[in-house]
Amino acid sequence: MRGGFKVFVSGAALVAMTLAFASPAIAQEPAAAAAQEDKKVFPLPQTCQDCDVILVTMIIKPDKTADFEMVLNKVKEALAKSEKPERKQQAAGWQVFKAAQAAPQGAVYIMRIDPVVKGAEYDLMKIISEVFPVEVQEIFAKYKEAFAGRGLSELKSFVKMQ
Repeated sequence: MRGGFKVFVSGAALVAMTLAFASPAIAQEPAAAAAQEDKKVFPLPQTCQDCDVILVTMIIKPDKTADFEMVLNKVKEALAKSEKPERKQQAAGWQVFKAAQAAPQGAVYIMRIDPVVKGAEYDLMKIISEVFPVEVQEIFAKYKEAFAGRGLSELKSFVKMQ
């Protein structure tokens, strides 16, 4: 290929870049992040009332991916069964990706919330508790055990290429 070049970015490099550029308010310190998870299980969009998109990179312990995926499926089920109209809006703009390659700490999941539903609650356990109040404590325990780290990027639209 004359005068051109190819760029290859591995999944692990993409995760590293995502975490490197994540909001400095949430450092990638797994022990500290896990301790804070008791109080704040998921970053809330109220922290970025003017942001358009939230990207959350979650690192999950390799032996706990099934537990974490069960939690995500409960969130999906709760969003679908909720009687609150904002929950349907949230579900429509909330997508979860799983990286093909794991990070050194575990499996990598990236949540893309686009658009952010202004004022809506994105706390996973709160969403689950609205529909499954009896199960929420057991689900939270599995989530907490699976969690190894997190990065957060709150994004505002800058340039559209089309």
